[in-house]
Amino acid sequence: MIINILVGITVIIAFFIGYYLLSHLNKTMFEINVQKNPRLSGAARTGGITFILLGVLGILSMIIQNDIFILIVLLATTFAGTILEMVIMNIINHR
Repeated sequence: MIINILVGITVIIAFFIGYYLLSHLNKTMFEINVQKNPRLSGAARTGGITFILLGVLGILSMIIQNDIFILIVLLATTFAGTILEMVIMNIINHR
């Protein structure tokens, strides 16, 4: 029961991050114009698509109720978030 709640929270966060990144492709993010910075644009596009896919996989894992698949989705979401954060921080620090 608690795993389903955690996966549900993870799915909501993944969809929010994915939507945020994809919706800011034509705006400024962290005081950087995303369209003028190809590294940030690529990171936002790739990260947004990745998080939308992880959200869909999270919903699928809640439907299937396979513990190993749930664990893989939770770990993949954690690693994707960490890597994306590191890439974006690298872009911000080296502008």
